[in-house]
Amino acid sequence: MRGIRVAIVGATGLVGQKILQVLQERQLPVVSLVPLATEGLGRNVVWDGHSVAVEALSTMDWNRVDVAFFAASGEVSAQHAPVASGYGVTVVDKSSYFRMNPEIPLIVPEVNADAIRDSHLIASPNCSTIQMVVALDPIRRHYGIRRILVATYQAVSGTGRDAMTVLENQTRNHRHPKPVAAVYPEPIGFNVLPYCDQFGDLDYTGEEWKLTRETQKIFGSPIPVTATAVRVPVFIGHSEAVYVETESPLGSIDEIRALLRRSPGIRVVDDPTRGLVPTPLQAQDQDEVLVGRIRRDPFDPQGLHLFVVGDNLRKGAATNAVQIIETLSGRFS
Repeated sequence: MRGIRVAIVGATGLVGQKILQVLQERQLPVVSLVPLATEGLGRNVVWDGHSVAVEALSTMDWNRVDVAFFAASGEVSAQHAPVASGYGVTVVDKSSYFRMNPEIPLIVPEVNADAIRDSHLIASPNCSTIQMVVALDPIRRHYGIRRILVATYQAVSGTGRDAMTVLENQTRNHRHPKPVAAVYPEPIGFNVLPYCDQFGDLDYTGEEWKLTRETQKIFGSPIPVTATAVRVPVFIGHSEAVYVETESPLGSIDEIRALLRRSPGIRVVDDPTRGLVPTPLQAQDQDEVLVGRIRRDPFDPQGLHLFVVGDNLRKGAATNAVQIIETLSGRFS
């Protein structure tokens, strides 16, 4: 891959900052960086040891870059991402705006990189969807999947920096509560909120429908996916209790562990005799999806339970976006 010129829209946000970090860690040959924002102009970001001024998205000349990561709102992506891709820029969009557009590929590189084809506008899925499909794709390819049930336990960083501050304040002041900014309708410190996002069709939330619809698009199959998304008092790292019913008979648990171990992007953390299980703290700052609690269902011989954990800011956002560009190395040679 030759040197690439990169822009990051939303460079000062949680995901934008993580993209900067991941680009450096994975040593992409970035020859220039343009941090962009719709607000907060006058700020700087640190890139390669240097302070770089954030520029206004509204006046961006897209001829200056080869790649643009969009890590801002859906409204920003809707307005500016097609403009950038129209200049031949390869755009990776982290918002939800384009994900279900049938003309726009929705990509998790370990699962469906070939779906990118020649597209210059590429959507990256929701964080909870990414880690689930990475964990389930080997099962799907080997045994087939006829149904998925999932309950997610999602960190507050999925909401944003303000939610992390609220959790910190509510945790610190739990004995002597003080008023804090209202990010959630109820306290998240020492609490569990059995919903993420707004309620919608059939009383499922937007987050739950994302898991259903995005998984079906990525797998290219109308697999029934039913989700319950829960917000928990964890800063970073989403967890998921996943149940799948397979189309063909399952192998032994040792065979399933071996299948997962040799699959890209997965680290098996599963030893019941030692109490070894995946947790959000283990997943933090990791690019792999951790999978454990691998068990047959006692009532269905083709039922399988898994516990899946991932860093929602890395593999769930920044790393997946950067990996998409890595798969397109030939485009920049």
